[in-house]
Amino acid sequence: MSTWQAARKEVAHTSRHNEFSIGASASLWECMLNQWLGRLYQNQDAHTGLQFEARIAQRQSLVKQLHERQLDLLITTEAPKMDEFSSQLLGYFTLALYTSAPSKLKGDLNYLRLEWGPDFQQHEAGLIGADEVPILTTSSAELAQQQIAMLNGCTWLPVSWARKKGGLHTVVDSTTLSRPLYAIWLQNSDKNALIRDLLKINVLDEVY
Repeated sequence: MSTWQAARKEVAHTSRHNEFSIGASASLWECMLNQWLGRLYQNQDAHTGLQFEARIAQRQSLVKQLHERQLDLLITTEAPKMDEFSSQLLGYFTLALYTSAPSKLKGDLNYLRLEWGPDFQQHEAGLIGADEVPILTTSSAELAQQQIAMLNGCTWLPVSWARKKGGLHTVVDSTTLSRPLYAIWLQNSDKNALIRDLLKINVLDEVY
């Protein structure tokens, strides 16, 4: 019995060693990281056997988890502000203001706020009307996209994702906005080498 318990303990230890947690907002998982996760599995060697955890939460919660070693890797649109973090710029993606029908103007639409990080709100203020009050605020691109038609709304979505979705049209009197994407992890993480290997696999479909 003791041999069996020892074997089970060893399996559990190995399992924990092979776990790798990645944290990001809901919209980043929906629009970009889900495809990357698929590529990570496809590129794994048979002997690697990593068990990924895709964790969804707000950025501040994920930064705290990273700091407390409860998270291995954070993908976010903002560079880290703490010295103990390493970071890598993964590329940029383009946001555009989308609605459900062609030839629409901002003034005719209700604004749906999709959260793309605190620093995005600074840009947002200059891109929508100063008196514009969001009829909906969410961190989920899927949810926002599904509500656009019913609410006669518009929201900022990644261009590449919106094109694949179909049925979405850019608002006539709007612009586009480029956003960075960063990978962040602890400098002294024992998974440093693994993280750098994983980041060799393109996170963004379109990197420029």
